[in-house]
Amino acid sequence: MSTDAIKTRMDAEVADMNFEKDSRSGIAEIDYSRDTLFGPIPMQATCRVRLTTVEQNGHRLRELTILGEVPDYLPKSSVIRVALEGQIEAGPIRDHYIAADADVQAFKLLFENERRRSIH
Repeated sequence: MSTDAIKTRMDAEVADMNFEKDSRSGIAEIDYSRDTLFGPIPMQATCRVRLTTVEQNGHRLRELTILGEVPDYLPKSSVIRVALEGQIEAGPIRDHYIAADADVQAFKLLFENERRRSIH
């Protein structure tokens, strides 16, 4: 195997490990807003979620899967903040949809992570 082929393979393995490291699940505090004619109304929910990184059109986005009941007005929100396992991620919502995972419907949304930090 050539040196370039080995380097390419190692780069792919590192990317796969980083991708897996970005997958988390648990109970999250979700902050979002309900847009009204009188301005946004802040909303908050506590949900069981799965958070992963996905590629869409060449962009890395965070995919939030709500496991259970979808919080009121979340599908209509344009921004989100997720606190999960001591990490806060936040940004604009790019897409949302309902997906069937193993005969179970799950609500998924994609957001651009503009803020990632630890909380203590």
